[in-house]
Amino acid sequence: MRYPLDRICVRSGILCPSCQRKVDTGIVKEYEIPIMKSLMEIEEQIKELRDQGEYIRSYKYDSFIVILIRGIDNMEILERLSKKLSSKLRARVRVVNYSPEKKRIVEQLIYPASLLGINTLWLPDGSEQTVIRISRQDQRFLAGKRRYLEEVLSELLGRPVRIRFE
Repeated sequence: MRYPLDRICVRSGILCPSCQRKVDTGIVKEYEIPIMKSLMEIEEQIKELRDQGEYIRSYKYDSFIVILIRGIDNMEILERLSKKLSSKLRARVRVVNYSPEKKRIVEQLIYPASLLGINTLWLPDGSEQTVIRISRQDQRFLAGKRRYLEEVLSELLGRPVRIRFE
């Protein structure tokens, strides 16, 4: 798996000047270093990570972490990785395969709930808001995660996001 920081720096916890500059400028957040270290440890157990994965970014809200990885499409592997990371980091973790299509990212984040649609809402002040529509029957799958998902999706999509159940 490829990482934005050097493997030696992440494993040792002591950053070289190049890696420290990435942290100081905000390319990599401070909280991402333990996440990358945990991924490196799990990488030895899941060979698909070692061969084709690329770490993109993590988003952390309280005890909810979303990790974006490129190159792994298999939902079974992503779910297994999420469970291992959840126990290792002692937080609720969701690993998502990064895609330029926002619909694919939303579908993976709300899984197992099904997506009805994504709408853009233009507000009177000229700003935009994205509304993610989910079936009311699937509301139980997002119990307690709705606020975190709205925050993560707002940061990912670059505009305010609201989840609505229909």
